[in-house]
Amino acid sequence: MIKVIYDISVLGVGYMIPTHKVGIYRVVENLALELAKSQEINLFFSATKYYYRYHTLDFCLEYLKNNPQLKHIDLPHSPNKRYLYSHLNKIAFSLIHQIETSNSKSTILTNKVLSKILDIINRIIYYSSEPIEPINLENTDIFHSTIYKIPQQVKNNKKIKRILTVYDLIPILYRDFFTLKPGQTHFVKYVLDSLSIDDWAICISECTKNDLCNYKKIDPNRVFVTHLAADSTVFYPCKDAEKKELVIEKYNIPEVPYFLSLSTLEPRKNISHVIRCFLDLIQQQGIKDINLVLVGAKGWKYEEIFEQIPHNPTLTNRIIFTGYVEDEDLAIIYSNAIAFIYMSFYEGFGLPPLEAMQCGLPVITSNTSSLPEVVGNAGIMLDPKDSGTLSQTMLDIYKNYELRQELSKKSLQRSQNFSWNKCAQETIDVYKIALQQ
Repeated sequence: MIKVIYDISVLGVGYMIPTHKVGIYRVVENLALELAKSQEINLFFSATKYYYRYHTLDFCLEYLKNNPQLKHIDLPHSPNKRYLYSHLNKIAFSLIHQIETSNSKSTILTNKVLSKILDIINRIIYYSSEPIEPINLENTDIFHSTIYKIPQQVKNNKKIKRILTVYDLIPILYRDFFTLKPGQTHFVKYVLDSLSIDDWAICISECTKNDLCNYKKIDPNRVFVTHLAADSTVFYPCKDAEKKELVIEKYNIPEVPYFLSLSTLEPRKNISHVIRCFLDLIQQQGIKDINLVLVGAKGWKYEEIFEQIPHNPTLTNRIIFTGYVEDEDLAIIYSNAIAFIYMSFYEGFGLPPLEAMQCGLPVITSNTSSLPEVVGNAGIMLDPKDSGTLSQTMLDIYKNYELRQELSKKSLQRSQNFSWNKCAQETIDVYKIALQQ
């Protein structure tokens, strides 16, 4: 049986900050759930990283304690180390609260000094300690980092095969979508630059694999693709009238048909383009019975998105921002839209369109990056900068019931090509290939 250490640091971050339970969090959790079922591997977890000023160990252990499906998987750790990290986390919480609530300049200065001291302490602990208990590395075959840099402690053990999951190279290839201070390096570049010729990589799309191989000049034979999936317990066709009434009231969604888009509100997702096209549609066609619902937390430069909305109450009320939506409400919100619109400039995979397809929703996406791999011929793919075509496509779907039904059927069929069980088995196959080398 293959002994695998699978890092779940990102699940600790999600436990600490619930609004982070999207994207990569979903991937790491769903893959962990499937790997835990396998009879081919002996699975262990690790928590190796800091997030901001907090070590994730304490949060990962709490996450596992509250997850009945994964609580039986061991995350070996030192009680003394956990006590230390937990104590430092409490200090960090206290300091940040003081900084956020301070008005006095002298108090703010004091807190900044204390905060800097805390950073130094954390760095000392990080660089001087071993994030994984040494005894747990004994007889380990695979260490799988799900997002962060592979720890030096693991790299020092030449018997362990090291695997890194790579989601995208957006911060490297499209730096305009990120704000970095002078001299600052995005953590994705930091992680990828740490990959050695002896490491292995799993990419979530052929697009990401091509980008990685071009960037790192890494041997393509050491890079594999495992497509992601959408959780079938969260994303499924749901037309329950009673649930719908409760959910739309909860998120203040009017009882009229709506187009849906779901993503973090940031420039890369091209939400401003969707808003402009929607406004053009309803104004030029005089349509009064269709809205645009935007689901997602505020991200970088989200203010630019709100600037697209005119100060006209008649139009403003047609665009609904729900903010973060809880998992149990997503199937209702997806299933009751007339179409899903996702005009992102670049994606490593593109989970939201797959989630929408799994709910039986017609899908309109951009024709860039990995999205054609996900949508295939089941949806309508457009140039993400072509306003006229998107507005016309929205009009066609709005007016044509038969088209909506046809696209809905194609979406459901296409979504069956993706499953977490398949993703997990392909991941285990990568483990086996690495061990044969």
